[in-house]
Amino acid sequence: MNQNTKKHHTIKKGTEMKLSKFTLFVFIFALLFSFGVKAEDLNTKKMEKATKEILDIMVKGDDASAKLRKFISEDWLETKRLNVKKYNINNYSPDSYTIIYTGGDICIATIGGSSWQHLLVFKFTEESGQYKVVPKGISEASADYIDPWNFVKDYICSTENYEPEPNQEK
Repeated sequence: MNQNTKKHHTIKKGTEMKLSKFTLFVFIFALLFSFGVKAEDLNTKKMEKATKEILDIMVKGDDASAKLRKFISEDWLETKRLNVKKYNINNYSPDSYTIIYTGGDICIATIGGSSWQHLLVFKFTEESGQYKVVPKGISEASADYIDPWNFVKDYICSTENYEPEPNQEK
C-alpha cells in the first residue's frame, strides 16, 4: 500500500468512525425523545445502580439467568400471566458495558465483546421501593427466554461487518 492510499484509508476510516458516532448520537437522541414524552421521572441514581447490578451479573455470567429474575417487574409478569421461574433471562454474556444515559424512566447502555457491541434500553418501574425492569418480552430467538431490556439495537459495532476496500488488507 503506497503512502497516498494509506492516507486515504486513514481519512476514510476516521470519517466512518465519526459518522458512526454521529449516527449513534442521533439514534439515541431520537430514542430519548420518544421515551421521554411518556416517562415518569424516577431516581436516576437508583436506576443507574440497578442497571449496573444487572450488567455486572451479565458480565460475570455465573448463574446470570437466576440472578436476573429478581429484576423483572412483578406487575409486568402478572399482566402477562408469566411465571418467571419457567424462563431464562437473556443476558448475551458480554465482556464489558458502558452506561450512556439515565433519565426519566430509562437507562441506556452498550454491552459488548471483542468484536461486537449492542445498545440496550432498560425501562424501569418502582415496585415496593425497588427498581425493576419492564422487559421487551419473550425473546424472538427462543421462547424459553425473557429479554429484560425494553429495546435493543443489535450490532451497533461489529468487526464482522467491516468490509475492506479492494486491495486493502484486513
